[in-house]
Amino acid sequence: MDMLLVQDAVNELSIPKAGVEVEFRPVSVFDISSSVSMWLAAGEQIDLLACAFTGLSSFISMNMLLPIEDYLEENGAGLLQMQEQGTAIFDTATSDHIYGALVLATISGNGGGYLFPVSALEEAGFSYEYGDKITLDDLDTIFDAIFENGTEAHLGIFGSPLSSGYTFQSDALGTTKSSGVLVGTDSAEVVNYYGCDEYREYLEHVRSWYEKGYLLKDAATTDITLSDGIKNGTLIGNFTEGNWGLVDANEQDTGEEWTALFLNDIYQPSIAPASNTFWTVPVTSQEPEAAVRFLNLMMTDSEIANLLLWGIEGVHYTLSEDGAVVKTEAYVNWPLSGLHANQRIAAANGSETKARDEEWNEQADSNYTMGYGFTYDALNMTNQITAIDAVIAEYTPALETGSVDLDTVYPEFLQKLEAAGIDEVVADKQAQFDAWLAENA
Repeated sequence: MDMLLVQDAVNELSIPKAGVEVEFRPVSVFDISSSVSMWLAAGEQIDLLACAFTGLSSFISMNMLLPIEDYLEENGAGLLQMQEQGTAIFDTATSDHIYGALVLATISGNGGGYLFPVSALEEAGFSYEYGDKITLDDLDTIFDAIFENGTEAHLGIFGSPLSSGYTFQSDALGTTKSSGVLVGTDSAEVVNYYGCDEYREYLEHVRSWYEKGYLLKDAATTDITLSDGIKNGTLIGNFTEGNWGLVDANEQDTGEEWTALFLNDIYQPSIAPASNTFWTVPVTSQEPEAAVRFLNLMMTDSEIANLLLWGIEGVHYTLSEDGAVVKTEAYVNWPLSGLHANQRIAAANGSETKARDEEWNEQADSNYTMGYGFTYDALNMTNQITAIDAVIAEYTPALETGSVDLDTVYPEFLQKLEAAGIDEVVADKQAQFDAWLAENA
């Protein structure tokens, strides 16, 4: 099996480098919680465990994990160094102890802007470079010029996914916008996302675009996909994060050059534990020191990272002259979604993408919100948030596509949010955040 081949190759490196021999144990990412609970209840030895897309709270509350801070100085020097240099490798929001190390994706942080085919900009008389900053007013001008050329295409703005989150900086503090956000990177005030000036400004602009015929008439409900519309040329771009990977994807789909214009600076909001993966040491570990040493290798050693993410060089992939990964016919995607190592230190699909991703991360890591490191505990507001989410689902597809009269529907939306309890939830989130700020002053 390919997994065993990779396991043997990993051990050829991990034994001399860290004195650790590993044995892989495959489990579906969707079955981790249930399977691991049974394994640990039976006392089975598991030394290193991925907790993916669930957060750590439930594992900690069931006493399934060991704190690892006491093992880091001797066994996790690389992890400590990453933390000291500003990369939040540990989950410090869930508990006072350190229970897990975060899998670092190729990029982190948020951006926000609009993706354009370069030809559409040039034909309308504009000359922009990737990453140029614009405003919503600038988009008015650009869209007007593009549509004055007589295009039959439309803007890629739909009721799902929603676009407003790409137009201004906001930090939902580890949860969702329905419980309030910080706006910008220097604010400590939790506000109703849907009631802030920046959100209203987006709604005003998108309403004008809809009235001018720039969006599909059924944009709020259409089953046309963004991907299909981009590929067949019926859509002119879309709001998105704007990173190079997304630009490259559109270029591959269409065979033409694309660029991203940004509405805000790249920034780093609070990490949501439930949407990330943490590697942890379970309570049944018989070798916690060795487990942390191997975790340290996973996150700091590029040879180990390449094995876990791509397989064996010369078998599963090769490297081009400029260091880009070229997958062979033998490549198997057994490491689902790149959850098994630090993606930032591994080889990339494209060497240019690698350099661009590093630039993105540098910008994000130098522009933290005031909420970075905090996660809101919404347990006491579950009923209110359920009601709030129902109101959001009812109103935002039409509002965020400009499909309804703003003067009448928007105030109604805000009133229903208040009736559902959004002010109470925002106040609760603010109180928790204020307490966290005081503790970390």
